[in-house]
Amino acid sequence: MTFGQALKEHMKKCGCSAKELAAASGISQSSISRYKNGERAPSRNSKTLEKLAKGLTMLEQNNGIDADFETVYADLQACADSDGIDTSALVENLNTLMNLLAISNGKLAQAINYDPSHLSRIRSGNRNITKPDDFARQISDYVVQKHCNPDETESLKTLTDSDGENLKNDLYKWLCSGQTKKDDAVAKLLYSLESFNLDEYIRAIHFNDIKVPTLPFTLPTSKMYYGRDRMKQCELDFFRTTFLSRSKDCVFMCSDMPMATMAKDIEFDKKWMMSIAVMLKKGLEINIVHNLDRPWDEMMLGLQAWIPIYMTGQVHPYYFKTIKTNIYHHINYVSGAAAMSGECVNGCFENGKYYLTKSKDEIAYYRQKADDLLSKASPLMEIYTADRKNEFDAFIKNEESEESYLLEEAQKVFNNIEVRICHGKWVLISKKSSPNIHFVIRHPRLMQAIENFSAEIEEK
Repeated sequence: MTFGQALKEHMKKCGCSAKELAAASGISQSSISRYKNGERAPSRNSKTLEKLAKGLTMLEQNNGIDADFETVYADLQACADSDGIDTSALVENLNTLMNLLAISNGKLAQAINYDPSHLSRIRSGNRNITKPDDFARQISDYVVQKHCNPDETESLKTLTDSDGENLKNDLYKWLCSGQTKKDDAVAKLLYSLESFNLDEYIRAIHFNDIKVPTLPFTLPTSKMYYGRDRMKQCELDFFRTTFLSRSKDCVFMCSDMPMATMAKDIEFDKKWMMSIAVMLKKGLEINIVHNLDRPWDEMMLGLQAWIPIYMTGQVHPYYFKTIKTNIYHHINYVSGAAAMSGECVNGCFENGKYYLTKSKDEIAYYRQKADDLLSKASPLMEIYTADRKNEFDAFIKNEESEESYLLEEAQKVFNNIEVRICHGKWVLISKKSSPNIHFVIRHPRLMQAIENFSAEIEEK
């Protein structure tokens, strides 16, 4: 029996909720939920185990059940972690590592000779690790051998505080240390949501003063662009053609092009964001498929940049569940007036080719391609603005039967946002003002990272 199963049995016996056990034991509700779901297990002789046993004993006795501390403690202790490796932290660190390097469950399982479903159950806490030392060493060997390009090596060195001389051993020690790496990227995302003020943003970019241009934009029916710098011009020409046209058709955007080098071009970034603002000012809806198979910090940087855009309610974000190739990169945009496509080989961005067309037949082709891509995508999050209050109320009503809890770590530091977790199903981030808006996130990688948010992270 796992620790989570033992804990559930005792909670069922006394009929208590995670919130009630948290009050009785002094252990946070979020930690209890993780113990119940098998994400963590306290060590055999820890104070945490003692507190849980005392809390359960008190609750059972209060409900007229004949219970004593020694018996409850012994039941829980038999299922707790027994060796020197904190397996609950090992699992948590493993998930952090796989998120950081976008390692698929299937590839890792194959590399360490595990059944993929078995590894999935370990990662979710529903299966114990039989030999945690061997498990950690196998993972360290695989990661250092297969994820060794310069960017990945730097990420690993930062994660493990390694100088790189013996990265494999440092990674092994980090996995087993129980010292879970704080996620600055998640902290920055939540702090951005907390402090963001839509009215101030609108004033800062002079959104209300934006005039949608009506002057004609001269561009050939089709045009090729070569190289990274010309690719930037291709994007801007696509936006300009779109907002200068009379079309009100929804805009589709999908790209897995590298972001890091683009983000360094401040002037292009300003023009790009202003182009998005002009399209929104025109009243256009945008369907965007985000690439979440990027390095973790890069993925979170992209999401953070889109926060102001999400607030408008005109943007609908999606993602692909399947892992894409890391060899080829593609970009596909289409509106009612133009279509853009492009490709490059990973690491050879400057050698890419990009294509822009205003041909009706080609636009129709790319529109169908966009629809086909959307049919393969999953919603990254559901966004409920104030004018969708009835839909949000319906969501809350439908989810009332699900056991959810407030993320206490977030409540310690935030006043304007509230984070509620329904483990394995959704994370709800509610912003109380400027504006009042709700984000229901269902992406597993992002949900898990938010659940593990540490309030000790200072605002950057």
